[in-house]
Amino acid sequence: MNIDSLDPNVFAPTNREAWLKLVDRALKGADFQEALVSRTDDGIAIEPLYARRSDAAPLARRHTDRPWIVNQRMDDPNIERAFIQLGDDLAHGGNGVSLIAKTSPSAFGAGVDGNIEALAARLAAAVSGKSVSLRLDGFSPAFAAALASALGKSQHLPAMHFGLDVFASGKTMPELTGSFQRLRDAGFSGTVFNADGRAVHNAGGTEAQELAVMAAALVGHLKLFDQAGIAPEATLNAASLCLSADQNQYIAIAKARAARLIFARIAEACGISDPPAAHLYMETSYRMLTRLDPETNILRNTIAVFSAGTGGADEISVLPHSLTHGIPDPLARRLARNTQTVLIAESHLDHVVDPAAGAGGIEALTESLAEKAWEIFVDIERDGGLANVIANGRLAAMVAEARANRAAKSIVGTTLFAAKVERPVTVLGELGPVAEYMGLTPVRLDKVAV
Repeated sequence: MNIDSLDPNVFAPTNREAWLKLVDRALKGADFQEALVSRTDDGIAIEPLYARRSDAAPLARRHTDRPWIVNQRMDDPNIERAFIQLGDDLAHGGNGVSLIAKTSPSAFGAGVDGNIEALAARLAAAVSGKSVSLRLDGFSPAFAAALASALGKSQHLPAMHFGLDVFASGKTMPELTGSFQRLRDAGFSGTVFNADGRAVHNAGGTEAQELAVMAAALVGHLKLFDQAGIAPEATLNAASLCLSADQNQYIAIAKARAARLIFARIAEACGISDPPAAHLYMETSYRMLTRLDPETNILRNTIAVFSAGTGGADEISVLPHSLTHGIPDPLARRLARNTQTVLIAESHLDHVVDPAAGAGGIEALTESLAEKAWEIFVDIERDGGLANVIANGRLAAMVAEARANRAAKSIVGTTLFAAKVERPVTVLGELGPVAEYMGLTPVRLDKVAV
């Protein structure tokens, strides 16, 4: 191949009209829209061809000078085993930890439990002096305070994401606002609360619905902390946007990028002309996991990580492929971790800031998702905000309708090319019940059409 062939001037000039004539000839009378235009679950049209956006601005992650954080879940109910796994993760490529509470909606039947002070002290000792990002998922402000106190004795503080959430049960407003102020002033880098849309995705909702709930959660916290005298700039800087990434590559990339557009639009509405870059945490989809032929989940996770990483996630966590069978064993956890480390160390996906910038199809999808999500978000706010639509059941009904309207599709390894004999799967124990969040119950690929 000659390098000159890469010069666009080598080829004869063309235009969309000429291309459409060729397409029409190839279609032989078939309808263009029916044959070549697809639609997302939100009804957004995806054309077969887009022009390049030469004026597009990159939507970068918060820290462009380093790769995204390789986050590993610490969720084994056996606390001794959980700390062994933590040490293994940090020694072999992981630089982020998500401590998942047993009652967390992200536990999916696993999760740790125990005495607050003892667990906080032990966790602080395990990460002390290490360059690590530590996330709390589903824990109370009391545990966050205990951990902050235990870590405060260390000279080297980890990046902390305390994961407070006004929309989770059992947390009063005074408790949350007081915790926010104390944790914000404690000298940690990181975030204090989550604006979380993952439950919508995992319950079967659309991408725009997930983004809209993330936006509504962010605005709900802004209002709460504003009442406590906390400036919007401080609140936005302390927010962690949380989304799911699934096997639908281009939509997942666009969803991550749309989250940044929505964050910037909310900041603009607050009168902030130069907002901080959002911290975006993405977790691979629980909904896309299958129990049958679970090794196919490894491939889905790889596409999801690729999408989240190139979409600009600051931190990514991978659900082990065997999670549908029970508590994942060390091999499943290693595969989850290496899915990220290989894409960073060998494929260098972190080297380009927003590689999708300027790609006409993804730019159009990003903008359409952001606009559709904004419409749903505005409707939520008109209905009294996220807390109100959760309480009156409207959120659950909206997600249920989206799940019911989704067309059934063949699933590789489950309904298409299904294995005649399922191979045994090694796990460390059984899973408990899966918790609800926002009145939503997670579903899986092998339970409903996705």
